[in-house]
Amino acid sequence: MSGPCERSILIPSSYTMETADPRLRTAKVGLIARAAAVFRIDRIVVYRDDEFDDSRFISTVLRYAETPQYLRKLLFPRMRELRHAGVLPPLRTAHHPVGSRSSTLKVGEIRVGVVVESVGSDGGAWVEVGLDRPVPLKSERRFQKGQRLNVRIFSLSPLAAEPVDRSEIPGYWGYETIVVDSAEDYLLSRDEFIVATSRRGTPVSFDLLNQIERSSSKGLAVVFGSPARGVDAFLSREMLERCCVINTIPHQGTETVRVEEAVFSTLALLNLVRLEE
Repeated sequence: MSGPCERSILIPSSYTMETADPRLRTAKVGLIARAAAVFRIDRIVVYRDDEFDDSRFISTVLRYAETPQYLRKLLFPRMRELRHAGVLPPLRTAHHPVGSRSSTLKVGEIRVGVVVESVGSDGGAWVEVGLDRPVPLKSERRFQKGQRLNVRIFSLSPLAAEPVDRSEIPGYWGYETIVVDSAEDYLLSRDEFIVATSRRGTPVSFDLLNQIERSSSKGLAVVFGSPARGVDAFLSREMLERCCVINTIPHQGTETVRVEEAVFSTLALLNLVRLEE
């Protein structure tokens, strides 16, 4: 987690339904990735909409965008969904370092890596971490080739790293992407405070934002509707009664607000009162 509570956003698989051009669809998904990174979202949940299911494309592009550039060729084969990945905005998060030479490393530096060679039954491996050569991983655990993991540099001479759990990494370290069949079933399985965004919701205010922050100590999930239907089409009346339904653009000057616009507006407002870690 990146802070005092885990934060998730839920977007529908129909998010791209109004965009036919594959380049524009890719850029549109890139906006969600960028919003998640800017506002330190821990998980993006793509829930299926029976009217239009583009979950494979959306989740693939989101995972690709979150992966450090130096690992993308190792983790993603050539695929149709990534033909226009070049239009994706860089996330520039802490786990996307720009340095690529081992001479610039510091002891204690943490990087995302991929196992390129496993070293037998005694544990250990060689890991690609975006440097001019793979780094030996010292551990009694066994690792599979192609496995993604976080590593900490503990020695420069000789160069060596050790695996590190996500819980040990300070600050924001990217988001995970999952696909679920139902937004409601996913929310029922979680013990989180739920915010649903709707034009018919309660207009946002500082008092309301502070109430949300106080209520989300166990986690926060923010649900967005589709380009064609609001959240009430995906959540039952009983679930909506459990949610805090808010309108984060109460005086909109346009007939409709796009999903990506609602995501940026909502997360920016919630960020105003977010507790510091």
